[in-house]
Amino acid sequence: MKEIEPINYSEINEQVQDILLKNNGKFPIIKFEKIKGNKHLIYFGEQHGNDPNDSRFDTIEKYFSLYNPTILLNEGGQVADSIHFKSREDAIQKKGTIGFLKFLADNAKLKLQNADCPDSLEISSLLRKYDRNKILYVLVSQRFIPQFLSGYNAAKDLKAEYEKFTEKYLVERCNLKLTETEKQWNYFENLYAENNDNQKIDLKNYDLSQTEFDEGELGEIGKSSLQIRDSVIIENIYEAFQNNDIVFIVFGAAHLLAERPTLEKLFE
Repeated sequence: MKEIEPINYSEINEQVQDILLKNNGKFPIIKFEKIKGNKHLIYFGEQHGNDPNDSRFDTIEKYFSLYNPTILLNEGGQVADSIHFKSREDAIQKKGTIGFLKFLADNAKLKLQNADCPDSLEISSLLRKYDRNKILYVLVSQRFIPQFLSGYNAAKDLKAEYEKFTEKYLVERCNLKLTETEKQWNYFENLYAENNDNQKIDLKNYDLSQTEFDEGELGEIGKSSLQIRDSVIIENIYEAFQNNDIVFIVFGAAHLLAERPTLEKLFE
């Protein structure tokens, strides 16, 4: 397999922001397609959500039926074969895109295969290069706080949700070793203060930019995390293309934008 070149995520972010600005904050579904001999690759990039009335689900289903793929690849981990949904609406409302894809796969008697990077592989790669507390800071900033705020309500207990996140996700899925003290919200509050001139957290105005595109160490960790994930995704897509005739993929749009130049070279 050809070497995967470093991806410029600052440029990808500029592309994303430009597209969002031109489309009133909504990211239109985008498509990458390659035909090589009798093999066909169809890759959709979309904005995640769980509104069953969003037209992007109609677009994906239309092309899924049109191309009749031999394998379906998803983002976000392997969905157990035992999980099923009673309807398209049920699947989307409960699990968003990944639920929708499982519903399509079940109806077509097709295997839904995870093509994402295992969380434990991503974290172990980061730990070989960066400080563990810095990694913890980035993971909480990117994967806990936005999700918590998106479903924010007065009844939700921040500290309990954080402990659930650290135990179920960071420890069990990412294999990040944490002490009982490090699993507590006040430990992250202290980390935040250390990295922000002793300021207190303002959750509703939380700035993600320092862990995504800043030039400092936190931004570097964020970009390294993305590079690891996209590299593994590209390898998995390439392998699926070698072993299947019609490969159908749905991931977040930013992944497609980042991976497209490498995919163009791989399938030229």
